[in-house]
Amino acid sequence: MTTPVLLDEEDQAPRKARRTRRLERHLKRGGNEELNIVSMIDVFAVLVFFLLVSSSIAAARLNVLSLNLPSNDQATPPEKLPLQLTVSLLPGAMVVSDRNGAIRRLDNTPAGYNIQALSEVLVETKKAAPSENSLTLLVAPDVPYDDVVKVMDAARLTPAEARNLGLPRELYPLISLGDAQGTTPVSGGSAP
Repeated sequence: MTTPVLLDEEDQAPRKARRTRRLERHLKRGGNEELNIVSMIDVFAVLVFFLLVSSSIAAARLNVLSLNLPSNDQATPPEKLPLQLTVSLLPGAMVVSDRNGAIRRLDNTPAGYNIQALSEVLVETKKAAPSENSLTLLVAPDVPYDDVVKVMDAARLTPAEARNLGLPRELYPLISLGDAQGTTPVSGGSAP
C-alpha cells in the first residue's frame, strides 16, 4: 500500500504554472467570443407565453358577467314611464308635481311648511304608483335646513295610519336634492 506523499510548496509551483499557462491559452483562443444568449431567449419566450396565458385565465375569472340577454323572438313589453315625483320647497309654499305638471300646491301654515298635508299627498301618490321609490326635492336658496330635513323625513317615512293600510314603511327612500332657483310657485292646484 502506498502512502500519500505531501508535496511542499516548491513541488506545487510547476503545477500552478501549468494551470496558469493553460488558462492563458484558453483565454487567448476564446477571448473574442460573444456570450451565447439563444438559450436564455428561449426560456424568456416560454416564460412570457406562460404569463400571458395565466393572466388571461385569471382575468376571465374576475370579469365574469352573467347576462340574461333577450332573444330576438321575445317581445319586449312597453316600459312604463317613471313618475318623476318632485317636491319644490319655495319660500311661501311647497309644490308637489310629477312629469305631467303640478299635483298640488301646499301653502305654508303659520307654523311653517304643512308637513302633514305633504305626507297625505305623498301617500296618495304612492297608492297610485306603488313601484315608484324616487323623489326629487328642489329647494329654494333661502329655505332653512331644518325645514329641508323635515320634508325629507316626511317623504321617506310612511305615516302609521298608511302603514296599517298596507303601504311599505318607506314611501320614497331614494331622494335627490336640487336647486329650485328657477322654479316659480304654481297658483292653485288640483287633487290627484
